[in-house]
Amino acid sequence: MRQLHATNLVAENKVHVIVNGDTESIDEFVDHIKNNDIKIKTSSTPHNVSGLVDYDGPDIDWNRYETRFMTGQMTKGFRLANEILDKIEKSLTNITDKS
Repeated sequence: MRQLHATNLVAENKVHVIVNGDTESIDEFVDHIKNNDIKIKTSSTPHNVSGLVDYDGPDIDWNRYETRFMTGQMTKGFRLANEILDKIEKSLTNITDKS
């Protein structure tokens, strides 16, 4: 498998995945997803994998997608770090105020 694009469709409780690669690697990927719970957030709800459908949308600029994806992930990480640092700062301020 060469490239993967996943979109979390929260309202539909689905993840839409576009995979680019040779038939064998795509089949291995689908088998892995079917046989393993790969969700980051675990739940008691099992996941179901639908059948494969050929993609007939516009060509995907994979380089642009990967760049945007990495930028988005970094942004999420920085936001989380800022939230945690704010909590630490508030805790330290409370400790200092009590002294």
